[in-house]
Amino acid sequence: MGTLVFHSIAALERGLDGTEERFADYYFAIYHCSPDEPAGINEYREQLRKQHPSKVVTVGKRFVLVGEPAWLALAAYYQALIAAETLSDDFRAYSGERLEVFTQAHRNSQSLSIPIDLTEGQLASDHRLEYLTCVALDNGQVFLRSL
Repeated sequence: MGTLVFHSIAALERGLDGTEERFADYYFAIYHCSPDEPAGINEYREQLRKQHPSKVVTVGKRFVLVGEPAWLALAAYYQALIAAETLSDDFRAYSGERLEVFTQAHRNSQSLSIPIDLTEGQLASDHRLEYLTCVALDNGQVFLRSL
């Protein structure tokens, strides 16, 4: 027996407490990999951290990007998803939609009279997915299966 609990990316980001476990959960929700894997996004984020040290928020041994570097990292990741021929057309289309949504959010945040630097988590949050996931959980369509 168990209980399923849903944590949005925003909730995972708010829960960052400097521990490796919390950061790994947050990071996986955004980039679908571990921050320790030999993945292109991990290397690119490290480059962005070095290029834009003022746009980095330290979280324990890890970091979160904000502003332009956050958008650059997410855009590169989603462009890779869109180009991945091994993924379904539906998922690639969804990735394209997400790229448009968070690109617009980034542009809007930067065009304010006092620009706001959004974090990776704020840009990556998908309110539609969060809503539909919560509906599915409430409807009992998602359940814990014993192995």
